[in-house]
Amino acid sequence: MRDTFELNPDILAELRAPRPYPAVSLLLPTHPASPDGAEDAIRLRNLVSEAKKRLADDPGVDKAALQAVEARIDEAAASVDSSEITDGTLLLASANDWEVWKLPVTPPERVVVADTYLTRNLVSSWLHERPYWVLVLSEEGSRLWHGAGESLTEVTGFGFPAKPELPDHEDAEPGANFGLQPSPYREERLRQYLRDVDDKLAEALRTGKGPVHVVGTANQINTLVERSRSKERVGKRVERAGADKLTGHVLLDVIRPAREKYTAERQRDALDRLGEGIGQKRFAAGTDEIWQNVQEGRVQLLLVEDGFQVSAIPEATHLRPAASPEDPDVEDDIVDTLVETALGTGADVVFVPDDALAEHGRVAAVLRY
Repeated sequence: MRDTFELNPDILAELRAPRPYPAVSLLLPTHPASPDGAEDAIRLRNLVSEAKKRLADDPGVDKAALQAVEARIDEAAASVDSSEITDGTLLLASANDWEVWKLPVTPPERVVVADTYLTRNLVSSWLHERPYWVLVLSEEGSRLWHGAGESLTEVTGFGFPAKPELPDHEDAEPGANFGLQPSPYREERLRQYLRDVDDKLAEALRTGKGPVHVVGTANQINTLVERSRSKERVGKRVERAGADKLTGHVLLDVIRPAREKYTAERQRDALDRLGEGIGQKRFAAGTDEIWQNVQEGRVQLLLVEDGFQVSAIPEATHLRPAASPEDPDVEDDIVDTLVETALGTGADVVFVPDDALAEHGRVAAVLRY
């Protein structure tokens, strides 16, 4: 089972790639607080049965494809671990592959059969959780964490935890060998070590979006950031010695104020950019107007209220209001599709507090032209 914080543009592009029909997506609300997961197991079996029935009744699915996809669905369902479930689970299966993703928000229960996987709930969950990184600096060994919302997981790749290496000279002594007293030698050793940490960080950041909140002493933070290859990704700085000894749960509490401040600043910046766009007449508002601009790749920045959802029927250039929720062409939440399509064209997407866009129809965009 995969976490949403693993999502990055490359993985998203692979998931969105066309597949031989049928590609099956199963969305299931799950309940992490349930003591034994019995209810979720029953609902999963029912959803799998529904998917198989739809495939069997579909004249566009031949016997070989039916058997192959059913086998992948069974493999995906068997991999669901009740001890790891979150508020939602997404199962993806086609003739050649399958994946299972944990969602941090509750999705609608759905079975979708198409020639691509359903990824908009995955993308929306990912963005709502505002993925981030935490780099904890220490002369004994720096650690990197990857987070989404209130979930924080240590990264054990890309050379992390990053232990300092012995200096390359014959008088080197065991240990980090930074020296205990302030000296030019000590500062140079620290710069060398943090340069190595920064190189490892740059490789890790290539795999995902989000700011890097840096934790350490003021000297450690300043030494790393002033020459960092990833300076533009640095979010907040938290001065705290000894944070490399903290558990993920405690570290989450330490960085929470910094995360909240960063999010609030990013939201204010997005609203300021919207104001500039309005003044320059480079903006769009409301789902229908933005739909057309997103399809044309004109959206530079998309702003969406946190709780905004709306059903509609997507067409080439406009959205048609849904006459009935039972209409097979209705998308329960067209906002997810707006978000996913905007990301696919290179737009920035920022969720803002409810009512921040009340005068703009709850969703607004700054246009490239």
